[in-house]
This record gives sequence, C-alpha cells and structure tokens, in this order.
Amino acid sequence: MLAEFWTTVAWNAASGCNRLLPAPWRAQLARRTYAEAPAKLVKCIPWRELVRLGVRSSFLGKLLCSGERSFSVIGIYRHFDGHVARHLKRIDVHAVYAYEGGALQTFREAKKRGITTIYEQPSSYWYWVRNLLSEEAARNPEFAGLLPNLRDSRRHLEWKDEELRLADYVFVPSEHVRRTLAGAVPDEKIRVISYGAPEVRERKRLPLDPSQPLKVLFVGALSQHKGIGYLLNAVQNLGDQVKLTLVGRRFGTNARVDEACNRWQWFETVPHQQILDVMMQSDVLVLPSLGEGFGLVVTEALAAGLPVVITPNVGAADLICHGREGFIVPTSSAEAIATHLSALYHNRELLIEMSHQAQATAAERSWNVYRDNWAEAVRAVCSE
Repeated sequence: MLAEFWTTVAWNAASGCNRLLPAPWRAQLARRTYAEAPAKLVKCIPWRELVRLGVRSSFLGKLLCSGERSFSVIGIYRHFDGHVARHLKRIDVHAVYAYEGGALQTFREAKKRGITTIYEQPSSYWYWVRNLLSEEAARNPEFAGLLPNLRDSRRHLEWKDEELRLADYVFVPSEHVRRTLAGAVPDEKIRVISYGAPEVRERKRLPLDPSQPLKVLFVGALSQHKGIGYLLNAVQNLGDQVKLTLVGRRFGTNARVDEACNRWQWFETVPHQQILDVMMQSDVLVLPSLGEGFGLVVTEALAAGLPVVITPNVGAADLICHGREGFIVPTSSAEAIATHLSALYHNRELLIEMSHQAQATAAERSWNVYRDNWAEAVRAVCSE
C-alpha cells in the first residue's frame, strides 16, 4: 500500500560508519531505523533534526531548540511538513497519513487535489489535558510541581485544531482518546485501532513465596501526570508487602519522589531491552496515569506476563478485563491501588493466573494484528 515513507532521519544500523559513532549516538540513531520500509521508498529531511540531537544537551539547546524556533521539535516538524506538502504536487497517491503537529501544510495541499487525509492522534486531546492538569494541581498541591506546564502557544494550538478540521479521518489508539475528542471531532470521523504487544517471552513458573514482598514496577516519567504521587502513597500504605522498582527520569524536584528514588531501586534511563528484562523480574506493573493515549508499557508488561494495575484513562485499558489481566482502578486513588496490590500479595495463585491471562491477551493483540487492523481501516476509508 505504501507509495512513499517520509521522516527526518532514517538510519542504517548496519552501515560501516555506525561503528565509528560514540555509543550514545548509536543508541539514539538505532531508534531511527525502519527495516520494514523498502529503502527506495524512504525519503529523509535530516539536517535540522541532526542539529537538534547534537546540541539539545548543550548550552546551545535552549538557544536553538526551545519553543517554536527553527531547531525545536515544533519548528522542525513544520519545516518537514512544508517539504512533504510541496512534494505532494509531484506524485499521484490516494491518501496521506500524517501525525499530530506535522500535517497542516500537507493536508491543505491534499485537499486541493482531492486526496484523502488521515490523521494519527496518539494522545489525549490537548484542551482536555490542560483542564485535567489544572484540576489535579488544585486537588493535590503536594505533587503539583510534577505536572507539565502546557506551554504550547495559541498559534500552535490553532495549528493543530486546523489539522483536525482538515482530516477526513482521525485514527486513535484507544476509546479514551476518542472520549477526549468528543465535541471537537465528529464521531463518524474517528477510527479506534489499538496498538500492539511485542512477542510473548517465556516466563519461569516458579512457586511464589507468599512471605516475600510483591515486586511492583513503574515505568514512565516520574510525573504526576503519570500518577506517581498516588503510587507512592499506595506503597507507603502497604509497608513491607511490596518492593518497588522505578524506571524513568525525575520530572522535577519533589521530596517524596527523591526519597523514593533513594529508598527503592531506581533506573533513570535504561535501554529498551533492559526494561523488558526488568519486567521479567517483576510481579506487577502499576501505571496510574491521569491521562494516557495508550501506554505501550502496558502491552509490553502483558507480554512479559505481568498483571497490570491501571486507570480507565490509560488507553490500553481497552485490552484489560478487570480481574483477568489485572485491575482497572479509579484515577487519583491511592487507596484503590493499595487494595488491589494487597490482594495480589495475599493471593499468589491469583497472581499466577493473571500472569497467564496477561500473556494470552498479549499473544492475541500482537503488532501483526495491529498491522492487519490498520491496513483494513485504511482500505476502508479510501474506498468510501
């Protein structure tokens, strides 16, 4: 189905020069490989993105890469979008598929040419998120400093609003994202296609000692948007019943988070493969996000045989049946998190059964299934 695949940087990890790069650069560029896309169809606009990657941790980062400047993510995306829009005049395609923040100019050109426009909206609607975070700051001031400041300019929000208006169809990964778009996007334009799970890994089925603490894992930025405060309160309430592992960067200074990082096992950043290995050594994943478009860490946990404790605002909740692969708890409730973790601590047979169910669900919702569902949806909308 693919006519062309456009991106900023497409890296060949097998190239000779890859071995000459410093390890951090190799790790960064390894994330920019697209082995499944035929090389002749891949088109790149790399130089601005390479500059951003090179200077973002230096004093030049704030000077060149902040806000909507030329080497910021927003600036690079607009530059990229403009290139694709101009190229669209020279090719014959049935549809264009673009992402939030990088579709406006391409969609404008597509509309002139009668080309179907499909928009990927992977996260909660931006105005919904703004209201959510304002309410959370007032409700829980102890962790208000761990909430992101939504600094998008009015111009950028209007840019994304117009992208949504120009989209013939909006593809979202969850019913949660669909709900946040209510009133902003007609429901008939929305298609829900859940993201996939990685390949199931064999997990040792050793008897679990009920006297040992439950090994609880959290993966994500240590921010209140991810519900970190509610998890820490739950863990505090459970005492010796749990042992916590945190994987993610600190979002800001907070005494409770700092104490947790010093007390428990904490990895600021690790390669993706190592995160999967940590999952194999854990008992349960907790992701009590206030809002999460999907949460790929949830399907990764299922594939590793981890039951999950998540909120209904985590999009991957679409794949979870409460009490089967894990538990869906109310948002902003440390008590509910503690109650369900305690249930797993006291009932190891339930933990084992949920582990089996988690891997069964992951096997049924693989990335191959996602690809098939996505392709079927694209064919359908292009024929309407």
